[in-house]
Amino acid sequence: MMRTLFLWILLVGTAVAVAACCGSVACDCDDSAADAITLRFEVDSLGQQYFPSDVDSVYIRRTPLRVAQQQLKPDSVLLVRTRANAAQPIVINNAQPLAANGTRKLNAYRYDLRLASKLPNKARPTLRKFPQYVLDSVSLRGNFQGDGCCTCYQNTRKVVFFNNATYDQTIAGQNGLVLRFK
Repeated sequence: MMRTLFLWILLVGTAVAVAACCGSVACDCDDSAADAITLRFEVDSLGQQYFPSDVDSVYIRRTPLRVAQQQLKPDSVLLVRTRANAAQPIVINNAQPLAANGTRKLNAYRYDLRLASKLPNKARPTLRKFPQYVLDSVSLRGNFQGDGCCTCYQNTRKVVFFNNATYDQTIAGQNGLVLRFK
């Protein structure tokens, strides 16, 4: 009886000590943005690049890459922004701007981006044929790093295949693509 009571006290004491250690440490992980891809239209009011009114509405279509995922239908979103926010970047992530589909990450899809025009007296912007941007695929690699109580996901490789060019986003300082007028 005494031995059982001692084991219970030891077990509860150990659990309290571990909880006190890990409970007092705040994990500051930015896991949700680790795989994110940032696209920004170069906006210029002089007409050398895009006007803010050109890029205030962007249509994004997501299509599954692999044949095994073809039972998934392509989905899309129309981002309508104010002209003041047109220069802000567009973030494509695992669950942004389109909802996550199971456990699939953004590297399981192809993304097509087209600009849309707002016309007077129309509730919905109309799509333009050109320019069209294609995010063909993304190569992602990452692992979990832990230091006792906190374990965070860290991206170790992010390569973006965009408009027939390759961009290594794992290089420091190159974490966004700038789309220029062509």
